[in-house]
Amino acid sequence: MPSNELLYQVIYALAAKDGRDRVLFGDYAPQALEAFRRSNACSALPELWFELPLLGDPWFDLHALTSRDDLDPTMSFDPSTTGGYPETFAWFARQDNVRQLALSWDIGSGDATAPAIQLLVDSENPQTSYDFLEAAGAPEAIEAYRALMERLPEDWYPCYTGVFPTRKWAESHRTTLAADDVTPPMHVECIPRRQTQRAYADDITLLEEHLRAVGIEDMGETLLERCQYLARTPFALEFQLEVGAAGRLGSTFGASLRFTAPGDDMERSYRIDGAAGDLMRQVEAWGLADGRWRTLEETAFAKRLSQGNDSHLLYCFPAFIKLRWRDGKPLDAKAYLMAGIQAR
Repeated sequence: MPSNELLYQVIYALAAKDGRDRVLFGDYAPQALEAFRRSNACSALPELWFELPLLGDPWFDLHALTSRDDLDPTMSFDPSTTGGYPETFAWFARQDNVRQLALSWDIGSGDATAPAIQLLVDSENPQTSYDFLEAAGAPEAIEAYRALMERLPEDWYPCYTGVFPTRKWAESHRTTLAADDVTPPMHVECIPRRQTQRAYADDITLLEEHLRAVGIEDMGETLLERCQYLARTPFALEFQLEVGAAGRLGSTFGASLRFTAPGDDMERSYRIDGAAGDLMRQVEAWGLADGRWRTLEETAFAKRLSQGNDSHLLYCFPAFIKLRWRDGKPLDAKAYLMAGIQAR
């Protein structure tokens, strides 16, 4: 099997060929490759997410996700291949109810020296996230997470928690924090149950009730109606919360949709002639995307690699779209490509 670095380069080349590097990715491939080299905690290729803006100058961020199934509790980890988080990976390798540990690199900002670290869980037990924050070197965020959980609607499932040690709070939120507060920006992604999403599609007052209960105060003129529009699509809805001291929310709020569902054909889960295309045309009408979203479908591929009796599938496909608001005002829209390799 080729090296992880070569597999990464092949994936990127296939996704970015035919001019898509200029349209979608910009000039950030060298920085992303260096970040990838620092994201190989084990011999298995990490799952890759390419985060792409849908408006303005092209750039991308890189997320490298290591699966718990690829690690052994007895493994040792090196700072140079774990984004500087060897202790967090050692903790992760000993857990039973976790799914993936992600290193998220801010390639597009020009500062790819230290990644964020995010835990994706298989359990609704918040203790796992508390332990993760301790292992990630952010124990001061535990009480913030605990305060958020006390407000979370009953039908919301927190699926991941991330710590962003190099990011700064937006000024609109920083002014609400005590001068000596050192709680780093933390993101918590929550998935409403499908029946709750269907309820939001029918009842915007319930959606508003839940968003206000969790701590969102400024919804502006578009947030509620657009989130209800997202809830009415056939895709699973997720909310991303920026969390600070005492569980207070930051000024940035995200709502995302996952295009894929269990059993979907990865290459055909995003089609411009289907429900995804209808959604993207609406996002463009909102002024959050230009025509580049039409090239996303061309990034999808599934290539079989065979060596002896082993056969693997190298893949890439558009997996998510995320809309963000800051202080209740529309901020941007981003798409996420998911890529990697599967044994077949």
